[in-house]
Amino acid sequence: MASLQEIKRRFLELQGKEIEFAAQAIQENATVAEDMVAAQLAQGIKSDGSDANFTYAPFTIAVKRTRSGLAAVTDHLTNYDTGASYRGLYLKVEGADIKFGTTTDKEEAIEERMDGMAFRPTQENKEEFLNQHAQPSMNKLIRQFVKL
Repeated sequence: MASLQEIKRRFLELQGKEIEFAAQAIQENATVAEDMVAAQLAQGIKSDGSDANFTYAPFTIAVKRTRSGLAAVTDHLTNYDTGASYRGLYLKVEGADIKFGTTTDKEEAIEERMDGMAFRPTQENKEEFLNQHAQPSMNKLIRQFVKL
């Protein structure tokens, strides 16, 4: 068993590693956050929690009626055509910044339709992600580092 001095030394070594551990914990749980953003997009919810006010053109509605699943929804904005933008969703941690987006060429158009609020989780989803996923992962990383 480690002495109190050893445990104190390990805790002091944590200083300055907070962002590194937070970034690792967030990245380890990236798919959860990406799924949250995908669900928001599917429901036509912007990152501020409001509905995207968007009406499909009559031609688009006619095309969507020939499709199935999320690609056929016309009563609210889904940003779903072939699913490529959903499959391309990503979360990237760069230092203290967290960036969301999609790897497709539709990212800019989707952001525009969603008033620049497409690829970030709502406050409710942020809190759920942080409290239920990232924080437990970070706690585990800290315990492993300190060897408690």
